[in-house]
Amino acid sequence: MTFSARYRALVYASLVASFLVVVWGGIVRVTGSGLGCPDWPLCHGQFLPSLDPATRIEWFHRFLAIAGGVTVAAVVLWSLIVYRADRRILTLAIIAAILYPLQAVLGAITVVLELPPEWVTVHLANAELLLAALTILAVIVRWPRIAREHAPGWTWLAVAAAVGTFVLLVSGAYVRGADATTACLDWPLCGAPPSMPADLLNTTVNRYVPPIDLPASGAPAIAMLHRYIAAGVGIIVVLACVEAWRHRRDAPGLGPLAIATAVIFVVQVAIGAANPLSGFSPWALGAHPAVASLLWCSVIGLAAVAWRPASQQGALVRDLIALTKPAIMSLLLLTALGGMFLAQRGVPPFGLLAATLIGGAAASGGAASLNHYFDRDIDERMRRTRRRPLPAHRISTGVAIWWGIALNVAAFIVLAVFTNLLAAALALGGTVFYILVYTIWLKRSTAQNIVIGGAAGAIPPLVGWAAITGSLDLAAWLLFAIIFFWTPAHFWALALLIRDDYERAGVPMLPVVRGDEATAWNILAYAASLLPLTLLLFIIGGLGYLYLAAAIILGALFIGYAFRLLRGGALRRRAMARAVYLYSLLYLALLFVAIMVDSTLRL
Repeated sequence: MTFSARYRALVYASLVASFLVVVWGGIVRVTGSGLGCPDWPLCHGQFLPSLDPATRIEWFHRFLAIAGGVTVAAVVLWSLIVYRADRRILTLAIIAAILYPLQAVLGAITVVLELPPEWVTVHLANAELLLAALTILAVIVRWPRIAREHAPGWTWLAVAAAVGTFVLLVSGAYVRGADATTACLDWPLCGAPPSMPADLLNTTVNRYVPPIDLPASGAPAIAMLHRYIAAGVGIIVVLACVEAWRHRRDAPGLGPLAIATAVIFVVQVAIGAANPLSGFSPWALGAHPAVASLLWCSVIGLAAVAWRPASQQGALVRDLIALTKPAIMSLLLLTALGGMFLAQRGVPPFGLLAATLIGGAAASGGAASLNHYFDRDIDERMRRTRRRPLPAHRISTGVAIWWGIALNVAAFIVLAVFTNLLAAALALGGTVFYILVYTIWLKRSTAQNIVIGGAAGAIPPLVGWAAITGSLDLAAWLLFAIIFFWTPAHFWALALLIRDDYERAGVPMLPVVRGDEATAWNILAYAASLLPLTLLLFIIGGLGYLYLAAAIILGALFIGYAFRLLRGGALRRRAMARAVYLYSLLYLALLFVAIMVDSTLRL
């Protein structure tokens, strides 16, 4: 596929803009300006407040974030409209569309909670993941025809370098969030903090590994652990660069990226050393996270160019991930987050949130894997699904079954131990309903399959709510109802697009049984039902006017899309069905983001 010069320029601009947001975020942390604007999204209750230094720095960070968001939104829309046939572009566009608003939510949480190190770290990690998605997109538009043959084993080294660099970035963010940046006064060893007992000063052991039982040793231990991680990751990065240079003729861009990555890594090491050796001067403190992000982009670019999906181990890992349907999982986890924020009336405790997301991801992935097994005969007859791991015979049915069971067992244990039994039972019940009621029974027997079966997809906000409160109330069931009524409108739009597939497979989806026009009427009816439900959540759920405005605008647009589908006629119905399908995904994501943001602002 060829890409227009304007699209490439927009992708590059979005990458640069997002990179500047991350770099300036590092400056915010270095200068201690994170609470220069103590509220969100305004600053001291104003859009343009009085500009003292701390406020000016934080306000400019938010300004850059808005500018970056505009460019990312433009890339996402352009990708969905023009290049949606390319699955790589479509996937990256959806990822960017999820990560950028999530970044705004995490920024709000970080400010409202006054910069706890855990949320500072998550905020930075999400920003780096967005940079990774945009970097891969930039690589694709720059070198669209990267050869995929003859996968050399060394490419896993490039992937390991990328994973290691991400871990290094996250650990560095935690060092800053925990105020451990200046804890080690030497380099590469760790000088003792001023409060350490005199008999332990200047000992070799202390300089390498600060003793963790001393009151003042927590911060040095955190800082030194970051250096150990840097040393290990550095070895992997250097080896990846050497191998990339040796194989530079295998793919365009491999040689330049190998050189760039190696140079940036050396510069980053020098800046890391310059921090303690210069007495932690402002320029070194600011440059360290900025160059780290640049190294991350370079390593991701190297891995994207080098990656070959042919090795057996890589294929197995990729197929196991594919069995979990990660795109669907991400949307389900977002709705679980919405339930948690609304139940908490603010930001959930970090540990509880992490446990719910891990358990929810395992439950969703396990249910999807079992669905792959029971639907394998249908998938073989459908063009859209015949390349999935089971119909393509890349993986055995036994692996799919045990993978699904193992993930569900892990989900139940994590949720039961770290949240409560109700949340664990709801997650497991969602899997049972999805497999037994929808997949095995309804999908093959009635045109109303997705109406009833959609209840399984509405379970995650109940899990999130139960994880916080240990019970369910009316607001939780309203979240359930919103997704329950959203599901038919969303899924029938997809069914219109792949009606021939369902007809060939003998699946009685509504367009096959009752025709396109009847399906369009039903999509309009369900889209219209969402507006009063979302307004009722505003009344009962105690949400504010930000959510109300989002619910009205998003709901009105959904109705408008559905009405255009109905009035579009047979010739335009396929194009309009695609528009409804894509908008329905955006609708649910933005609605639950609005719930999270509104709940955060009402702390």
